[in-house]
Amino acid sequence: MNNTARTTFQDELIKLQSLVLDLGQKVKANGELLLQFLTNKEMVNELFLQIKEKDKEIDNARWQVHDFGDQLIVLQQPVAKDFRQIITSIQITDNLERIGDHLKKTARLLEKVSLAENEIPEEIIEMAKSGLKMLSESIDAYSEIFDGKINKIALLDEHVDSLYKQTIKKIVLLIKKAPEEQIDSLSKLFFVAQSFERAADHAAKIGQLVNYAITGERTKP
Repeated sequence: MNNTARTTFQDELIKLQSLVLDLGQKVKANGELLLQFLTNKEMVNELFLQIKEKDKEIDNARWQVHDFGDQLIVLQQPVAKDFRQIITSIQITDNLERIGDHLKKTARLLEKVSLAENEIPEEIIEMAKSGLKMLSESIDAYSEIFDGKINKIALLDEHVDSLYKQTIKKIVLLIKKAPEEQIDSLSKLFFVAQSFERAADHAAKIGQLVNYAITGERTKP
């Protein structure tokens, strides 16, 4: 590949990165909406509609990255490191889309939970905040992929896992003490907590994929 072709290809890789980062910002925006969802039950219907609409944009953006990445592989025949970056960009996109799915699922569950905002366990709100922090840091790590910076985002997942265990115990205790009419709503919180935990897993995976794109070495999940 001559210098002119290399420069053009580098521009294409930057465009691919830009598409992924745009998708990441859409997912992050939904995470921020969901955090509002948890702390402001008066806006629950409006926020849910915003999350659903944004999720459609996330799905479309995912396939845009896939199509552009596939085109680069077929037309440019990249060398090993560039090929890794294209493939991991596509995989990162898939993980971002899965986070978006979990956020939408969580919003749908919370819409059916008839609890006051002060009855939502603090551990769930903390899981949402921690997961959003992981997502933000994973997007930042990908934005610096050309700089070759290694990240330790996967280590943050241990904190979310710990919060998840605490949350399950808390929900069990709440159910034991709750009046019958609240049990169904409280039971849905199990699935809310599970969605947040899985979303954090995907954010951790993004951090690992960025490291793999840079080093060519895979780490155990």
